[in-house]
Amino acid sequence: MLPERKSSEWRVAGGKENQSDRPATRYSLLVPARIHAQQGFAIAAAIFLIVVLALLAVGMVQISSTSHTSLSQEYTSARAYMAARSGLQWGMYQAIYAGSGNSTLTFSNGALAGTQAEVTSTSTAVDGDTFFTIDTRGVYGLSTDAEYSQRQLRLRFNP
Repeated sequence: MLPERKSSEWRVAGGKENQSDRPATRYSLLVPARIHAQQGFAIAAAIFLIVVLALLAVGMVQISSTSHTSLSQEYTSARAYMAARSGLQWGMYQAIYAGSGNSTLTFSNGALAGTQAEVTSTSTAVDGDTFFTIDTRGVYGLSTDAEYSQRQLRLRFNP
């Protein structure tokens, strides 16, 4: 049952007032006048909601992309650093057992695949003691690559 109202407060869905007290037919709906005046508000609200959700989606994609790039750079930087450390260890071994010299190590498998370590070793005599200075540069990728990374390390020691 419909609530009791004055006949002037009700409008038929087509916009004409229902002057009679007869119930609505199957093809016409009775709509209160104040609700009939708000027609179209749902479309504006839906468009606003879609725009806000689209902006949120764009922001999330941007954050995800930045996070992925940062993680990739961190990974390649760690590989270059480990290649440089391996170069230091190789340089220490060469300095102790073979003397000073330069060499380039290329890693082709394992976790350091695709990295290089350029090792430069020099010796200096001070008061009868020999001191070695080892410089290494660990490189991952080519300098034109987006994931290029390099790290330089230096070690001075007396064996």
